[in-house]
Amino acid sequence: MTTVLINSQKVKDFKQWHEAFAANTPMREQAGIKIRGVYQSVEDQNMVTVISEVPGVEQARTILSNMKEMMEKSGVESTDSKIVIEIN
Repeated sequence: MTTVLINSQKVKDFKQWHEAFAANTPMREQAGIKIRGVYQSVEDQNMVTVISEVPGVEQARTILSNMKEMMEKSGVESTDSKIVIEIN
């Protein structure tokens, strides 16, 4: 079973956010997180959706609870949705 985290958020500046996101790559790799896609809305380039494959549901919940500080530093203004799903 594959666990997927879908996180949509409004950022102040996509470039600034993306630089911070890229800088966290080693942390994600160490945690076993695989990025499956980073998307920008066609209506608002600062609306970002990240789709990640994570080791399990509990890992996804831990990631979500620990993201607040990283999100603030990277310029996230608000989080519209956080969805954890399992794919058979």
